[in-house]
Amino acid sequence: MPYIDLNFRRVSRMKVLIVFDDVTCFSQLESLMGSLDWLTPVSRIILTTRNKQVLRNWVVSKIYEMEALEYHDALELFSRHAFKQNHPDVVYEELSSKVMKYAQGVPLALKVLGCFLYKREKEFWESAIDKLQRILHPTILEVLKISYDGLDDKEKNIFLDVACFFQGEHVNPIMKFFNASGFYPEIGISVLVDKSLIAIDSHKKITMHDLLQELGREIVRQESINPENRSRLWHHEDIYEVLTYNTGTEKIEGICLDLSKVKEIPLNPNTFAKMRKLRFLKFYSSSFNGENKCKVSHLQDLRFAEVKYLHWHGYPLKSLPSNHSAEKLMFLEVPNSDIEQLWNSVKHYSKLNQLIHAACKKLIAKTLNPTLIPHLNKLVILNLSGSKSLKSLPAGIFNLEFLTELDLSGCSKLKRLPEISSGNIGQLFLSGTAIEELPSSFELLLRLWLLDLSDCKRLKSLPSSLCKLKSLELLSLRGCSNLQRLPDRLASYRRH
Repeated sequence: MPYIDLNFRRVSRMKVLIVFDDVTCFSQLESLMGSLDWLTPVSRIILTTRNKQVLRNWVVSKIYEMEALEYHDALELFSRHAFKQNHPDVVYEELSSKVMKYAQGVPLALKVLGCFLYKREKEFWESAIDKLQRILHPTILEVLKISYDGLDDKEKNIFLDVACFFQGEHVNPIMKFFNASGFYPEIGISVLVDKSLIAIDSHKKITMHDLLQELGREIVRQESINPENRSRLWHHEDIYEVLTYNTGTEKIEGICLDLSKVKEIPLNPNTFAKMRKLRFLKFYSSSFNGENKCKVSHLQDLRFAEVKYLHWHGYPLKSLPSNHSAEKLMFLEVPNSDIEQLWNSVKHYSKLNQLIHAACKKLIAKTLNPTLIPHLNKLVILNLSGSKSLKSLPAGIFNLEFLTELDLSGCSKLKRLPEISSGNIGQLFLSGTAIEELPSSFELLLRLWLLDLSDCKRLKSLPSSLCKLKSLELLSLRGCSNLQRLPDRLASYRRH
């Protein structure tokens, strides 16, 4: 193509600025630019893309991420479109503030909503803002959906799961859940981060912009007008309808219900029978004090065989359903419940990764039957915090190969720990327990980096072997009013 060659030769002698907007793949740059040898050293190229991997393949010198507008700048941009001036009219200031909260500094949303609301009455604004809480504006949806459409099926599933269930959750257990679901998250999470559809913050938690979360939820809503034919359910009215009238289907893969929004859910043994693809089931409470006043009936005979993640805040029975097949269960969380014991059958524990019984006041020692401990060999996190009836732990609990976090804080009747022969625990929380001393074998927790003994008011001394823990970074002894002295070599540790 001599015309292009001629222009290349002309440009090669000039100082130029070249801008490529919305590049989707590396091959586009190769076709347009070829080698960069023909450019002068002082020339510059700016690329904009939805995918960081394109920039890495091009070996760019610097990558800049677009940041959301500050509140003042966002309000000015919105006002230019909504009022044709740099500030909102006085009578619309409060409503404009609500739009700012919704758009969160995204220029696209600010422009689209400003044009949409221009010269509209206050009643229209109020109705539109209320509607936006449930239905994404079509123009915003269309633009945001471009990145989603470029994902493969497994990446789309990860995106939708995060949007519906996992916003703000720690990435490590969620990666295990996605792996068990066959989504290859090592690849998928990386792709979503590169395309700025999700982010992993400094605390290793998955975050997502509110508009992208609403995009994911709108995609699910568009699967069907009937909630029982959607893959994921999170709105309490939709879930109440499906569970109450027993209309669940095999389309449903996940349910996340806020129990504080409903008064009663009448279940029956067949409620989940048709939900053969149900992977995720979460009943939680968003009330300020965490109370759960929702009445749920006919629990004992429930079956949800495919569920991998089960969270049930305030589970009201003393034990989990005895006839429930839970071989695929990886995450079991029953905080603030009346549970006294788990299953007696070994098969229920074969794949369990995370067990959370926080604030189960009636939890007793037989829950952790010593004969079952070897079968918890996949367990990574064990949280029994606030279990005020727990008096002892079975031998072998510290020796579980994959257990890295053990939380016993608030177990006020726990007086001693079992002897330790090995262990990979990295975080151990014992605050508020009745522990008087640590076992001398404590030195065998070679990977322990955090030890919380705060408010252990009966703790009298620490073993000198504690100094042998080379990985220990954080030791909290705040409120240990009976602790008389520390081993000499602990002086170099940070104290909390």
